[in-house]
Amino acid sequence: MTRRDAGPLACCASPSRTMTVFLAVLAACSAGPPSAAAGGDRPGASRLLLSTEGCGRATGYAEANKIVTANGKTHVAWLDSSSAGFRVRIRTLAHETGRWSPVYTIGEAYDNHGGPAVAIDSRGFLHVAYYPHHHPMRYRRSRRPHDASEWTEVERFGTRCTYPTLVVGPDDSLYLTCRESTGKQWVANLYVRKPAGAWRRVGSVLRSRFTGYAHFQEALAWGPGHKTLHLSCRIYEGPNGRCQTVGYLRSRDFGRSWRRADGQAVTLPATAETVDVIHRLGEAASVAGGQSVRCGAVAISAWGVPHILYSTADAAGGDLLLAWPGADGRWRRRSIGEQLAGALGGWLAKMPGGLSFDAEGRLWAVATMCRPGPDRKGGLWGHPTNEVAWLRLGEGGKMTGAALLTVPDAARARWLPNVERPTGFNRVERPGILYTDGPRGGKNTERLANTVYWVRPSQAGG
Repeated sequence: MTRRDAGPLACCASPSRTMTVFLAVLAACSAGPPSAAAGGDRPGASRLLLSTEGCGRATGYAEANKIVTANGKTHVAWLDSSSAGFRVRIRTLAHETGRWSPVYTIGEAYDNHGGPAVAIDSRGFLHVAYYPHHHPMRYRRSRRPHDASEWTEVERFGTRCTYPTLVVGPDDSLYLTCRESTGKQWVANLYVRKPAGAWRRVGSVLRSRFTGYAHFQEALAWGPGHKTLHLSCRIYEGPNGRCQTVGYLRSRDFGRSWRRADGQAVTLPATAETVDVIHRLGEAASVAGGQSVRCGAVAISAWGVPHILYSTADAAGGDLLLAWPGADGRWRRRSIGEQLAGALGGWLAKMPGGLSFDAEGRLWAVATMCRPGPDRKGGLWGHPTNEVAWLRLGEGGKMTGAALLTVPDAARARWLPNVERPTGFNRVERPGILYTDGPRGGKNTERLANTVYWVRPSQAGG
């Protein structure tokens, strides 16, 4: 058995050691208001109240990275819905002092789908894509390295875009995927921007097999040395989303061609039939019992092994699963939901909120949980009983730590967790987490006053 076959973390796990002085300062200086009722703070978790103007999807979506750490600073972005409209915001933590910057506005968004995807290049410039819900994408770059206070003029590209995900290549080229709702069959397109060039559409990576609405939930991540680009996805298609597929692709030529984990090439754009299938619901018929799947972002180990966290749900409950390919390219899976429910006293994992390897090779994840009791079979999307949990995974998907990040409040949803992960040139020491505290709202354009929190699990928890 090769090291790659031994399990998802056999080749990259390392012994836990004392955290750096930076993390000690961070825990001491970044804690938010002490009242648990005010934000659902768990003892031992450093937390900051970022905003009281968050929109219904202020920290969504899991596939779009919103936190980057580099050069002694952590930059955190989210989406507000102020009286002036939807606004993309950002704040910066200086590690040396433990102080946070003022709130800076990057730009407007069309509605609650227009939140940011953030990345940082080798020179320290911040890059952000944001704004659309079936509109051209908007892009800006920070005017100075490691400084979020001022941005370049807006660039627009694409036509009917939604849901950006953004990473930086070895030469500081930007790679972005997004859904585009052009034509009868919707697609997920790849765009590239060279450091001194304009945004260029490379082509469609994914395509729906049906006409009308589709959602791809695609996420990007680099393998070691920026040599392989990995993509995870949840293809939601067909009438009322009756066909749903969790899939994977990889590219070793910077997005020009894509293959499955076993090396088999796929014809582009790939579909739910040709993508590397990890989990599938339905073929062309209705999925009985209200079944659904959701996918968090892909994470890559130090040895280049992709890991994907996804959830299943039906009328009887559901599960959270970790998947990774062996040396033969065939996917292994392990149930996390039962382990997590046992550790948290029966709380059920309803949606994955992301997955990230830290600098020491430990695998962290976040999930939206459902309160046990009469509502244990529901609570999927912005339900008032939702709470946020973090978990750490070891070899073979065995859970080595977990805790709720919030004190349960059955009247207020805590959800849409977003975990920091590498996007090219940020270093993830211990990943920070964003989450939304408040309802989803009734319309995409509804302006809400949700609270938005940044939190990091305690040293004792890691």
